[in-house]
Amino acid sequence: MTAVKPVLDAFLEFNVVLGLSALIWLAARAVLDRTSMRYSFVAQLRSLKTLCLCVLLSPVLALGVSAIASLVWPGRAMALGDIAVAAYLRGDIAMPAAQFESLLNTRQRWLDNILSGNSFFVTSVFVLLTLVSAILAIRVARDAWAIRKAVNSSFLWRQSSKVDIRLSDRVTVPFAVRGLRRRHVVLPSHLLNTPRELRFALAHEFQHIRSLDVEWELGFELLRPVLFWNPAYLAMKHQFDRLREMACDQSVVSRKGINAKEYTTCLLDYCTRSVALSNPRVLHVSLVNGTKAKHALRQRVIALTEAPASTSPLPVAFLGLTLSLATVLAIGSASVRQTQDWSHDRLMLSTVVNLERLEARNRGN
Repeated sequence: MTAVKPVLDAFLEFNVVLGLSALIWLAARAVLDRTSMRYSFVAQLRSLKTLCLCVLLSPVLALGVSAIASLVWPGRAMALGDIAVAAYLRGDIAMPAAQFESLLNTRQRWLDNILSGNSFFVTSVFVLLTLVSAILAIRVARDAWAIRKAVNSSFLWRQSSKVDIRLSDRVTVPFAVRGLRRRHVVLPSHLLNTPRELRFALAHEFQHIRSLDVEWELGFELLRPVLFWNPAYLAMKHQFDRLREMACDQSVVSRKGINAKEYTTCLLDYCTRSVALSNPRVLHVSLVNGTKAKHALRQRVIALTEAPASTSPLPVAFLGLTLSLATVLAIGSASVRQTQDWSHDRLMLSTVVNLERLEARNRGN
């Protein structure tokens, strides 16, 4: 249990940072909807990807922020727990020392309850979450196998240095997927009879490949078995799926010779065909996404029709947004870190708690 505790503690801290990142992004989205970056879906998607990378690197960012803070403001605490302890010792928080220490150690008590196995309810919840996680992991493996079969059963039509273009009679919607070594674009065979739709489908899927959307989708789905219970993960995944498709559409129609109206018509046609799809729903990106196609397509059509004909990439605004999000998340990561119990203020608090208990014992005698 001693070896498991640091892992579980790091996992809980990661989920807290993930929740913080979701709040930061949703707040940023609310602000962006009132600015000129409202239709800059490509820049928004890049910022969201950067924020997700910062979540993965949050332990390093937290250490960096703490190191910088110790140099600029020596002796000033960054973690919320240490700030609260300092405020209590200054007299800014009025409550018994034992009660405050108990509140401060809530996270530690939760970890002890989970690992001890003394609570039937906690143990049952933990077992249930583990069972659901195992089921989701099996589902990911099953879908990966189904996609592998779909790719292997298709016909190799064209090949470049990095991408295979394949034709299949078993799929009705184009999709892009990657294997261990190569990326694949799988197209319905009937597209050969409609060159215009073939051109749109290839442009869409190759844009996903250029943007590394397939790898990002794979990463999100591989994390689902361990993060499915966290609403922040679901919110970030939804935001990614939404921006991924709108950014791809915007990039495609911005290219010379791609008509937005004809492209939208193509999307509508494929949405009609995808309603009854039984294909795997994860591990690849496709022109339209199965059972979610109706709702997602409505947003994509509105974005294509309402967005200006040409939107500038706004590199300065994108850089500013990305740096702002990364900075806020880094500071937040440093704030929620579990601090050491042997700091000077913590030792002072422990001394106050012991004196309080000794006084209560003397009164009892």
